[in-house]
Amino acid sequence: MHIEQLRDLCLSFPGTSEGIKYGDQLCFMVMGKVFCSSNIKQLDKASFKVSDEIFETLCEQDGIAPAPYGGAKFKWVRVDDFDCLSDSEWAHFIQEALPPVWYCVLWVQGLRHLKNWKKSND
Repeated sequence: MHIEQLRDLCLSFPGTSEGIKYGDQLCFMVMGKVFCSSNIKQLDKASFKVSDEIFETLCEQDGIAPAPYGGAKFKWVRVDDFDCLSDSEWAHFIQEALPPVWYCVLWVQGLRHLKNWKKSND
């Protein structure tokens, strides 16, 4: 995994976007809620939100630490070496990091799809 693959992964989820926040953070978001980020000056590192249950275990792995600026409090980890997680682990953790609002986006998109389908079949 590298930053371009991570970018593709993050943007593969419906309703996600990217942008620069906080001056130097490349952020991946759903409705403005950040779920993964990387400092634009250090694109070989990335941070993402994890569950309380897995936070300590992940932080014990080489190449993974609590993210700076409240990572331990808010359960964000920083991956200092992309290779310390497999591609399937990246996919799992990024999907888990998606904020609850993402599920609302899916629901709304589903309603739109259903409405459009109904119109085309009337």
